[in-house]
Amino acid sequence: MDDGLSNRAEAEPAGVQQQVSMSEIFWYFLKLGWLAFGGPVGQIGLMHLQLVERRKWISEDEFVRALNFCHLLPGPEALQLVIYVGYKKAGYWAGILAGVLFILPGYITLTTLAWIYVHYGKTPQVLGVLWGFRPVGLALLLAALVRISRAALKGVFPAMLAFAAFVAFYFGRLPFLLVLFGCGLTFIAWRRMGPGSRVATAAASLLVAARAEAAESMASRLFDISWFFFKVGLFSFGGAYAVLPYIREGAVATYGWISDRQMIDALALGETTPGPLISIGIFVGFLAGNGARVPWLGATASTFWLFLPSFLFMLPAARHMNWLTSRPGLKEFLRGVTSGVVGLIFSISIPLAKVAFMPGGSIDWITVALGLAAFAVLTFWKWRLNVVAVVLAGGALGLLRAFAPGLFGGALS
Repeated sequence: MDDGLSNRAEAEPAGVQQQVSMSEIFWYFLKLGWLAFGGPVGQIGLMHLQLVERRKWISEDEFVRALNFCHLLPGPEALQLVIYVGYKKAGYWAGILAGVLFILPGYITLTTLAWIYVHYGKTPQVLGVLWGFRPVGLALLLAALVRISRAALKGVFPAMLAFAAFVAFYFGRLPFLLVLFGCGLTFIAWRRMGPGSRVATAAASLLVAARAEAAESMASRLFDISWFFFKVGLFSFGGAYAVLPYIREGAVATYGWISDRQMIDALALGETTPGPLISIGIFVGFLAGNGARVPWLGATASTFWLFLPSFLFMLPAARHMNWLTSRPGLKEFLRGVTSGVVGLIFSISIPLAKVAFMPGGSIDWITVALGLAAFAVLTFWKWRLNVVAVVLAGGALGLLRAFAPGLFGGALS
């Protein structure tokens, strides 16, 4: 099999064409996987420091072009960048190895946490930690909404498109994929057509609905998990927060594998573990499989199918990076999708806020205060703390409330 060495040599500028052994690939990306906390920004920053500045495996220019290329493909950008670098330095098998090693720590930690969650999630200590996690998890979601909105909603039409996506998803109950594809096509139409055509296309893009029913046998449950997470991985444009509405739509609303409370727990726990944030799908897969008494198979199936599209897209497309990144239609489509993502994230914030702020059926003002404080720290404080530190601080407060409820005005509901 052609391992792409000649193609890689042509693409790499002078000074960074050194060979990298499979052993180096193995140990570096295994270490990176265990250090990959804090979301894509921290993960990509760590890779830039090591791969560009210190090891010089890849040039600054190619790193930037590869990162832009990753934004055009479905799946987590950090994972795709890992696969790309592995492929460029030692061939296809190295790309696969690098990607698997980057995912592995998240699989180990999230399945372990999911097992603890299932077996000990009703104990006062764990309930306390989860109480502290939930408002922080919601704050993380809202902070991401602010960041994405600042980047995507530049102009009146993108803001209108985000509002239309919110209405279509929250009130119209239209499927996640239909809404995002409609937003992408509408943005292209808006850029290329006259005002009358724009309105007609926008209306036509958001008018269809579809539903699926889930079977309950073990085999069908695993098939549903596999098929669902393959679709999540296949259409996960816009980063991990962009697919949270899709995961909730399927896992909570359509299949009923988990509740909204478990969804926000998955989000908070995902932030405390290494690897891409989209790895919360592993936690959801464990709980979905647990409903059919196959939790580990559910977690493994969700992991495999969730990340498979990243490998399928990146490895064949890497050699065509320059051509793909120059396609204007694709860029316009993704800009429309990003506007839609804003509306969808806002739509799932509403039910998750009810879970976080009303744990006993009525508003818990201490929880509200914790959520607002976490949001302020994550969004406005100039010395921004690491995301993991904020989540763990919330868990520590929850644990304190479990042991000393008098300090917080009463025990947990």
